[in-house]
Amino acid sequence: MSDKAHLPDYAATLTAFHRAFRRELRRAVRAVPLPPGASVLDVPCGDGFYTALLARRLHPFGKVTAADQSDAYLAAARKMVAAASDTAAVAFMKADAYHLPVDDAAFDVVWCAQSFISLDDPVAALKEMRRVTRPDGRVAVLEDDEFHRVVVNWPVELEVEVHRAAADASRAQYGSKAALSPARRMQQFFLEAGLTPRGKKTFAADRQAPLGTAARRFLRLHLRDTREFLADHLRPAALAVLDRAIDPDDPESLLNRPDATMTCLTTLFVAGR
Repeated sequence: MSDKAHLPDYAATLTAFHRAFRRELRRAVRAVPLPPGASVLDVPCGDGFYTALLARRLHPFGKVTAADQSDAYLAAARKMVAAASDTAAVAFMKADAYHLPVDDAAFDVVWCAQSFISLDDPVAALKEMRRVTRPDGRVAVLEDDEFHRVVVNWPVELEVEVHRAAADASRAQYGSKAALSPARRMQQFFLEAGLTPRGKKTFAADRQAPLGTAARRFLRLHLRDTREFLADHLRPAALAVLDRAIDPDDPESLLNRPDATMTCLTTLFVAGR
C-alpha cells in the first residue's frame, strides 16, 4: 500500500490550502522571530510544507527538525524538502507532540501549524514544546477559527445556519462546540502551559472571481468537506441551499458566480518561555 493511502482524509484539502494561499502563508513564516543560524522544530510537520519554508528562510546556516508520528507524512515531508532549493539542513524524526525524544532547551523556536484541532490535550502539547524551547526562545503557533477561517459571500441566512450546524457538529464529534476554534483560545492555552504571549498577527488572503486554478480547487474541496461535516446537522431547506451554493455545475454556485469572493484568515501566535 502506498504512503498516499495512509494520509488522513483531510490531506488533499490541506495541500490545496497550501497551494492556494502560499503567498500569505510564506508571509506568516517570515513573521516568526528567527535568529541567524537558529535551530527550529516543526511539530507536527505534516506534509513538510512549512518545514520547507522554514528551511529556506534559515538557509544556509540554520537547522530544522521535522517531527510527526505519521510515517506517510514524514515521507511526504522528505519529498517536499527535497524538491525545495537553497534550504538549511533538515532532520526528520518520528514523534508526537506530547513526547519529543530530544533534550530540554534544544531549540530556539518551536513551530506548530494548524494542528490543535487534532490534539486532545493542547496544553500538554504546549508544555512539551515549552520544555524543548530555550529560555530565550519562542513557540510559534499558526492557527485558525473554523467560524471565520474561510469567509465567502453566500446568503446571510445560509451563513447563520452553517455556523449553528458547525457548533452542533463540533460538539457531536469532538465533545465541545469550541473544538473547531483553537485560535480564539490560543492565548489561554499559552498561559496554562506556562508560556508568555508575545505577539499575535492575522494574515488575510483575499480572492475573487474569476478564481485561479489553485483557489478554485481549494474552495471546491473546502465546500465538499463542509457539506460532509454538517449534513446531519443542517435543516433540509438549508442543506438544499448549501448544495446549490457548492454545486460546480450550477451557474449560481460560489464556484461559478462572477461576483464570488473568498477570504481566508490565519493567525500567528508567538509565546516565550
